[in-house]
Amino acid sequence: MMLRSILAMALVATAVPAAAAGDAAKEKRMRQMTEVMFKNYPPRALAAGEQGSVFFVVKLDDKASPTSCEVTHSSGYPLLDQETCAMIVRHATFKQVLGPNGDAVKRSTHEGVVNWTIPGRAPVPIKAIPVAASTKPEKQICKRTLKTGTLAGYERTCMSEADWKRSARETQDFWGDLQGKKGSTAGN
Repeated sequence: MMLRSILAMALVATAVPAAAAGDAAKEKRMRQMTEVMFKNYPPRALAAGEQGSVFFVVKLDDKASPTSCEVTHSSGYPLLDQETCAMIVRHATFKQVLGPNGDAVKRSTHEGVVNWTIPGRAPVPIKAIPVAASTKPEKQICKRTLKTGTLAGYERTCMSEADWKRSARETQDFWGDLQGKKGSTAGN
């Protein structure tokens, strides 16, 4: 099921004036999104004055938690492209998708765009630039992991496939060393 939701997070105060919003809740949400954008703006991209639109696809589980995020169209700036999915899986909230019978849909896919705009500057027009395979950021894969220090608490951890593989190897090596996988001295 493909749902189209434009998440134009470059919702800076200049993009939608507070008076036009009219609704206090909408204005507050706009301020919060602007703060998240500014806090997550890659410092080198900000210093270089880089702005642009990054299109993405995020897959959600039945609880509306991201399971993966992938950039589909580039801003033309690798730093902005890389930060987009990282920001989406850390900060974006999604509503649970209900099927025709009222039950939560097991998986849903949402498309969106983050229009990175430097505060105080006019937003750049949203345009889709195809992503070159050589510069495409790695897809972020999210998993539920046991929260450290708890027996039943879970948290969402998101990493690229390469990072997940490296983490698995490191964990395997740690436990292998701890359990004596690399050679036992027992009985010698």
